[in-house]
Amino acid sequence: MKRLMKIVLTSALALSPVIGVSAASAAPAATNITSTKASTLSVAAKRDKVVQTALSLQGKVQYVPWTQRQEAHAPYKTDCSGFTALVYKLANIGVTLVDRDDDHQAQVGQKITSYSNLQKGDLIFFGNMGSSKSLKDVGHVGIYIGNGKMIHNINSKSDVKITDLNSSYYKSRFMFARRVIK
Repeated sequence: MKRLMKIVLTSALALSPVIGVSAASAAPAATNITSTKASTLSVAAKRDKVVQTALSLQGKVQYVPWTQRQEAHAPYKTDCSGFTALVYKLANIGVTLVDRDDDHQAQVGQKITSYSNLQKGDLIFFGNMGSSKSLKDVGHVGIYIGNGKMIHNINSKSDVKITDLNSSYYKSRFMFARRVIK
């Protein structure tokens, strides 16, 4: 189909002086960033596309335990790591997270150890705290969206939420981030 469209478009452009068709009217409608090939996007455009995709999922993703995940079609049902994997899948920027599990996602990409070095699209990991957990165990993951904020699928009461990373709760649990967009 793409080949046929290319032939028709090429023929129309070649004949345009003869039949009075301009390139603008012969060309298909302009495509937006969601249909642009990942290989042609700049790193900044890929980061923006991940953030836009994550923001577009607000109100469309329900938090559920990992055993009840359903990410094949909307309405999506997933946990925090399923959300990050879903965002990257739907953004279609050429990055596939190795697994939906936060422990596996914590192994991918370049490690970032400071809030001050975060860039849009970075995965941010937080440790569990409590009687049997420590900051050595990844317990939560979100996506940095800029301006000191992240978007994440937090729990069944909040679902997808934007959170300030400077809150004492998240500052005390921050482990590291991973840069997966290059």
